[in-house]
Amino acid sequence: VIPAGDTVLVSLAAASRDPRHFPDPDRFDIRREQPGHLGFGHGIHHCLGAPLARAEAAIAIHALLERCPNLTLDADPADLPRRQSVLLRGVRSLPVRFLC
Repeated sequence: VIPAGDTVLVSLAAASRDPRHFPDPDRFDIRREQPGHLGFGHGIHHCLGAPLARAEAAIAIHALLERCPNLTLDADPADLPRRQSVLLRGVRSLPVRFLC
């Protein structure tokens, strides 16, 4: 129960992270095919540009991996510097090594 007049802060970083609905929600898995995430909104507020954004990401990742098939992470995943934010999740930098 949230009393009338109380402030509510909704954190986007918490979206799509319910372990009852998303298996292993803390692990990044580019191949995860779990429907229903909130990255592009929901219902009447669903992002009109979502299909374009998905296509652009798929094309860019495919081109990068095609040109640099030896692309690898150049750090221990546990040592990656994390963002300190209530609004966004992720790393501040992602060092990679590649021989194109």
